[in-house]
Amino acid sequence: MLTDLPQEIIGVLPPDPAGQLDLASKIVNFAFAQKINQLEIEAQQLRETVINKQTVVKSLERKVNNLEVEVQDLLSKNKQAAEEQHKLQTEKSVLIETVKKLNREVAKLEAFKKNLLQHLQDDDEPGKLDRSLAAVDMSSERLVNEVLSSASKPNAYLGVRGSVSSMPTNTPAAYTSISGRGAPQTSYSVGVSSPPHQASAAGKNTAATAATSNDYSSNIVGGGLSSSPTMSGSHHSNTQQMDGKQFFQVARSKLSYEQFSQFLHNIKELNAGRQNRDDTLRRVRDIFGYQHQDLFGIFEQLLNKAASSFGGSY
Repeated sequence: MLTDLPQEIIGVLPPDPAGQLDLASKIVNFAFAQKINQLEIEAQQLRETVINKQTVVKSLERKVNNLEVEVQDLLSKNKQAAEEQHKLQTEKSVLIETVKKLNREVAKLEAFKKNLLQHLQDDDEPGKLDRSLAAVDMSSERLVNEVLSSASKPNAYLGVRGSVSSMPTNTPAAYTSISGRGAPQTSYSVGVSSPPHQASAAGKNTAATAATSNDYSSNIVGGGLSSSPTMSGSHHSNTQQMDGKQFFQVARSKLSYEQFSQFLHNIKELNAGRQNRDDTLRRVRDIFGYQHQDLFGIFEQLLNKAASSFGGSY
C-alpha cells in the first residue's frame, strides 16, 4: 500500500505507525473543516439570494395589488360609462322624437304662415275692402297725425286737463261700466272736478275742440259717464261727454312721452289691421297701468262707440 503513495509523501511520514495515524487524523479533520467552511459560505450566499428573491417577490406583489386596484377602478369606470352611454342613447332617442315633432310643428306653422299671408294679400285687394273699415282707417290716421302734431305744443291740452282729473280725494267720483266684446263688465272710475273758472274755460275749449275735430273724432263720442256722489245714496246722474280729440289730449297730459308713443303705435297698428281690438285693449291696459285705469275705461268706451258706429268693423 505504501507503493500507492508518492515518494514525497512517504518521505515526510513519521516512521512510527502511531504518528502516521495521528497525522492522518489531523489531515482528515482539516479536510472536514475546509469542507464545512465552503458549505457555510455557499449557504450564506444562498440565504442572501433568497432574501433578494423575497424582496423582488414582495415588490411584485405590491405591483399586483396596485394593478388589481386599477383594474377595479377601470371596471367601475367602464360600468359608469356604459350606464352614461345608455342614458345618452335614451336621451338621443327622446331628442330625435322631439326634433321630429318640432319639424312637424314647423311645417304646420309654415303652412299656416303661407295661408295667413295669402289671406292678408287677398284682404288687401282694393275691391274686397269694406268701405266702413276704410273710412275708419283714414279718419283715425288723420286723427293720430293731428294729435302727434299738437302733442308737441305744451298749451294744446291745458283747457281739457281741468275737465278730467285722476280721481281727486275731495270730489265725488264718476263711475262708468264698460263692457268689451266677450269680456265681463268692469267698472272704471273717472274723477270729474274743477274750480268754477276752470270749468268755464274747459267748457269753451271742449266746444271749440269738438267743432274742429275730424270725421273719426266726431263719430266717436264718449258714452254718458254716470256721476253719482259716493257720500250720498242718490242715483242722480250727470252726463259727461268726451270726444276722441279731447281724450288724446288728456292722455298726452297724463302719460309720459314713452307711454303716449306706445299708445299711438298701438292705435296705428289697430288702424292698419295688424292687430285686433282685443290685443289693442290688452296692450293699452298694460301701457296705462293701474294708475290710469280711468283713461283706459274712457278709451275702451270710445273704441266700443267707434265699433258700433261703423257696424262692428273693429
